[in-house]
Amino acid sequence: MSTKVLEKTITDLKRRVAKIEASMTTPRGGWKKIVGAAKDDHHFAEAMRLGAKWRKQANQENW
Repeated sequence: MSTKVLEKTITDLKRRVAKIEASMTTPRGGWKKIVGAAKDDHHFAEAMRLGAKWRKQANQENW
């Protein structure tokens, strides 16, 4: 690959990365909007129960 082709490729990649970075925003406080969203949710409680059961079983198998 020639130097000119490499330079063009790098320039293009830099431009594309800059465009992606410019479109990204840093969320601030987004977690505050979802805190407590699963409170009193039967499905969430069941998922936590099953996860604990799975971890307990996995830990017993590894010892």
